[in-house]
Amino acid sequence: MWFDLMSPFETDFPFFSEIGPFRSALESWFADSFSRDLRASPAGRFPLINIGETEQEFRVYVFAPGVDQKDLSVEVKDGLLTISGKRVTTTEKEATVYRQERFNGEFLRTLSLPDSVDPEAITAQAKNGVLTLILPKKAALQPRRVEVRAA
Repeated sequence: MWFDLMSPFETDFPFFSEIGPFRSALESWFADSFSRDLRASPAGRFPLINIGETEQEFRVYVFAPGVDQKDLSVEVKDGLLTISGKRVTTTEKEATVYRQERFNGEFLRTLSLPDSVDPEAITAQAKNGVLTLILPKKAALQPRRVEVRAA
């Protein structure tokens, strides 16, 4: 990557050791931003996701506990899958809150779809705080069994 140009500067100078974390974050951002692979989506944001693949489809599991199904939205446009919603916590207004560790508010996750996904066939189902998205692959790209007949 273009950060290889920095190699001559990796010395014992304090300035260059200070920019190491910035360099790592920037390199990660470039890798995430320009990837067209669903499996390379950045991790660690709400809602958390798991992504799996079979020969026929990708499956995306979106973990959004406490989010009502009516507050979830899934959109597909221009090769991007966008998952958005809102989670409202039930903190009593009269109470003084000393700590609130649970995320509260609106969220948005966008994933790049590989070209092999059929965007018209995507389905979504929400159950027990988990949104399951099934992203079928295009029929032309799926393996096909050829029958062998006697001559």
